[in-house]
Amino acid sequence: MRRCRDYCGVACIDGTCPKANREEYIERDYPVVNNCRECHFYRGCEDCYFGGRQDGDPLKCDKEVRE
Repeated sequence: MRRCRDYCGVACIDGTCPKANREEYIERDYPVVNNCRECHFYRGCEDCYFGGRQDGDPLKCDKEVRE
């Protein structure tokens, strides 16, 4: 699956980002996400603030890399 480099989904900003919570994931023995490409929360344009949401900022969405 292609991944948009400007993706910013719900998990990126609501405190559940596995990359930001990496230490907690290690402590709880959850699968660790080392970078955004490995994130299991990635949903593409469906939940991206910049492209898929009604209240997003379409000027920041690079339509050439959208899925």
